[in-house]
Parts: sequence; structure tokens; C-alpha cells
Amino acid sequence: MAIRTLPKPNYQLMVGLLMLVLSCLSIPKAAAQYNPTIRSARPGQSVGPFTTGKNVFQVQTGGTYNAYSVGNTDVTGTNYTYLASLRYGILERLEIRSAFALRHDKTSVSDLTAGGLGMWNAGIRYNLLDGHGEKPSLGIQADARFTAVDEDYKAANLAPRIMLIHGQRLTDKLGLTTNWAVAWTGNNTDPAFNYTVNLSFPLAEKVGSFIENYGTVFNGDFDNRWNTGLSYLVNNDFLLDMSVGYGKNDGVSDWFVDAGVSWRIKLGGRQ
Repeated sequence: MAIRTLPKPNYQLMVGLLMLVLSCLSIPKAAAQYNPTIRSARPGQSVGPFTTGKNVFQVQTGGTYNAYSVGNTDVTGTNYTYLASLRYGILERLEIRSAFALRHDKTSVSDLTAGGLGMWNAGIRYNLLDGHGEKPSLGIQADARFTAVDEDYKAANLAPRIMLIHGQRLTDKLGLTTNWAVAWTGNNTDPAFNYTVNLSFPLAEKVGSFIENYGTVFNGDFDNRWNTGLSYLVNNDFLLDMSVGYGKNDGVSDWFVDAGVSWRIKLGGRQ
């Protein structure tokens, strides 16, 4: 039997994108990134353009239950995922980051199951522009998923991603965050194009909410979903959250519920 060799990602494009990230480091220094209250990518899919600030270690973690059904069939499935993101500011505008996901999948087809370490990545985020008032803030993030995961979730090659991050205050009560990314699966040379559009607003002094649309374009196919949720600021360094989401694409309906926490500590003598 012939052995099929999977094509490798477009490394020339990857190198070009990496050079773009590195060139950003020459941009003149902007204002400090450290914020009096924690900034977290939770809840929702969008990430913000800011870093943690120098010598700040931040953890964002939570669990998700997802279920799906295939229209006009009896095929259904469920997924449990635990996701943890670790962030550390090595400079005021530059952070290193890593994330991993533990998951368990089950489908009604022959009662198939899979589980284990489903994702592990690492990368950097750099703040390009720290806007004030209604001026936009911009950031860039580059990361890659490793192949050192359980066999059920393993890709053939490293799976890189680069993302432009935009954040902006529209009014005193409304904020806009958008993400625009190009990513590879690690199994072929075709990139996927991902986006998020997030509108956030306060409900009370320590309670925030959002509504978000996010999607992917891959090989001419467009999938998108919606989600919304709440966050509660316990104190300046500790945040609780929950969210729900729904999508229907190519005859497949799926929904999820998610809850988690974010916290940070100051290291290296940071006050």
C-alpha cells in the first residue's frame, strides 16, 4: 500500500509573517500596558490588543460543554473541554503566552470516543498602538500549535497562526474588539481566515456583558457562530465569567455553555 505524504505548510509565508511581527518591535515605546483591573480574553472568542504589562503573570482558565447534531440524521455528539491560557509580560508591551486544552469527545456513530491533550500552543503578543479615548488600539499575536498532543488530535506538522487585534471604545458604555487571523491546520498548505467581532458593555459596576459573532473561511466555505455572556469582577485581579453560544453551518447545529476564571499576580517587584 502506498504511503501518502501530507504537504507541509507554506513556510515562506510563515517566515514573512514572522518578520512582520519582529519588525513591530522597532515601533517607538507606547504607554504602559498594566491596567488597574485585569484584562482577560474571557469570556468570548476575541482577544484584546493589550498585554499583561511587565512582570505580570496571568491565568485564564475554564470549562466548556458542547453538543451538536447533524440535520436529517440521528448523528449527535458531545464534547467537554478544559482550556487554560498562561500569559507573562517580559516587557511592558510584549508578552509570551501558552495554552493547552484537555478534551473528551463522544459521537453517536458506533459510540466512538476520543480524549486527552487536544491542543497545545505557544507564542507572543505585542501591542502596536495604545489608543486613548475613542482612538483605536492595535496589537499583533503570533503563535503555533504543536504536534505533541494525543494521537486523536495530532496534526502532521506545526500549525502556525498570526492575528491582527483591534480594540476601540465607541462610547462611554460600548467597546468594540475585532480579531483578524490567518491560520494553518498543520495538515495541508491551505490557510484558514478567522475573524471575531465583539461588542462589550457594562451592566453594573462590576458586571460586564458582550455579544459576539465569529467565523472561519476555509477553501471557500464560510462558517460562523454567535455567543454572549457575563463577567463579574471579584476584585482588581480576579474575574469570573460564563457564556453561551450557537451556530448552524452546513446542516450541523451546535451549541455550548462555558464558565471560567481569570486571575493575575505581580512578580519581580512590580507594585
